[in-house]
Amino acid sequence: MTALCSIIVAASLLADAKEPDFGCLQTGGAKDRQVIPYVPREGDLIFFDDHNPVWTALFVWAGTGPPLHMGIVVKKLDGSLAVLEAGPDDTIWCTLQDLSKRLDQFDRDYHGTITIRRCKKVLPREKSRALTRFAYMQDGKPYAVARLLLQGTRFRSRGPVREWFLGTTQLDRWSWICSELAVAAGTVADLFPTSVKANVTYPKDLADNVRHDLSNTWRDAATWRRKGP
Repeated sequence: MTALCSIIVAASLLADAKEPDFGCLQTGGAKDRQVIPYVPREGDLIFFDDHNPVWTALFVWAGTGPPLHMGIVVKKLDGSLAVLEAGPDDTIWCTLQDLSKRLDQFDRDYHGTITIRRCKKVLPREKSRALTRFAYMQDGKPYAVARLLLQGTRFRSRGPVREWFLGTTQLDRWSWICSELAVAAGTVADLFPTSVKANVTYPKDLADNVRHDLSNTWRDAATWRRKGP
């Protein structure tokens, strides 16, 4: 009888548990605009922009522009989805945060813009496990502050000639810039073409198909919001 009661209680708790609410996406242009539920999957690229004028100016100085930050969606060991980021909210660490909570937190604290490129591919089991393993290994590593500052100088790897020789994707750095980490993670999962090199890539390069045509793997960026119209 005790075992039966335990099973009933457990079943009741599972029935009452709610699926995470991941908000909505606004897709399309002015003529075909739609608001649809956001159904996340591994490999989604999440772009965060708090519209900070200082960071925006620095990004322009480095030859790029908004969005100012990004992460990539990964699966945790318990099967839930999280976003892997380097230096979220101007912090100096890499983090692995619950996806729904992170979207809510950024929206609540910054009232900025979140855009998402949904991954078209369903990862095979071995690639999913490799991505999860990679994400946990990066969690807690420092943000590459010095390398970020170099992006505004002639000592950076990016450039019309330099990146042909210096552009690379390393999978085991001791510190990361946000876009470096996203590209490395996506490379582990076999999502990025070899032409995308982590150390010469900025968030803006991955937010559209101008510098790299990523349309085979990711849908066009859509604006995220918590509630529908």
